[in-house]
Amino acid sequence: MATETFPYSYAVNANRVVDKDEALVIEPDAESLRAIASAYDILDIRGLKAEFTLKPYRKEGMRVVGSIDAELSQTCCVSLEAFDSSLSIKVDRTFEPVSSKPRRIRDLNDEGEIEIDLESLDPPDVIIDGVLDLGALICEELALSLDTFPRKPGVEFERGDELEETAQEETEKRPSPFAALETLKSHKED
Repeated sequence: MATETFPYSYAVNANRVVDKDEALVIEPDAESLRAIASAYDILDIRGLKAEFTLKPYRKEGMRVVGSIDAELSQTCCVSLEAFDSSLSIKVDRTFEPVSSKPRRIRDLNDEGEIEIDLESLDPPDVIIDGVLDLGALICEELALSLDTFPRKPGVEFERGDELEETAQEETEKRPSPFAALETLKSHKED
């Protein structure tokens, strides 16, 4: 996760979690909430709270488990009205430092390509320079959980049935191209 692409950063020294779990609560300030809202086309973020437990993972890695809760104001894609919504996101991600070792031979198939089993767990994300950016994790999880077409509860998209009926009437009035062929065929037989 590159920090430059995320509007909020909360850096954690990845080496500080060695042999015991550590609880962490992150609540971005008002300026950060505005930056996140602007980056993801959200009208307003009234509250954003991440409760994580940082756990050791393998030798030098870290596992982040917890939840992200957000109170948002979004624009309905049907009525264009503002409405309030809330998100509750469960997080369970693993991180490991960048490895300088090449991939093991057993990870490669006969053509030298890496095969990925879609049913297996995701591979660990990367810890860069011993720093884990939990702010980037929060932004990424929030962006992935947002509804791309938010709809205010109770609002329904009204179909243009009247336009369809008018279009059907017009097509019924027009002669079919096959009718013109039929007349040509009947003239040829005479």
